[in-house]
Amino acid sequence: MDWRVRMRRDELQLRRIVQKLASLHGEGPEVAAARRKALRALARKIVAMRGLVDDCLSGRNGYEQSMMEYRIRVEFPLYSHLGTLTAFSSRHLDWF
Repeated sequence: MDWRVRMRRDELQLRRIVQKLASLHGEGPEVAAARRKALRALARKIVAMRGLVDDCLSGRNGYEQSMMEYRIRVEFPLYSHLGTLTAFSSRHLDWF
């Protein structure tokens, strides 16, 4: 599978998880459980996306790595924010 196809699919799934988290409002055990489940899914997706990029970058020279990282940042905006999403998911998983 082409790496761009997989990144598009992963970014779409990541976007759905973030939308799910944004839609969870209120208190109670059901909402807390749904939030925990979505945050765990977010963490798994982030790890998978980082693994794909690491695999794609390995074995390339510095110029190719720089160009690929640039293309990823431009074509896949959510991927650019994986650090923020990781911090968010880690911090919020500790709350529950």
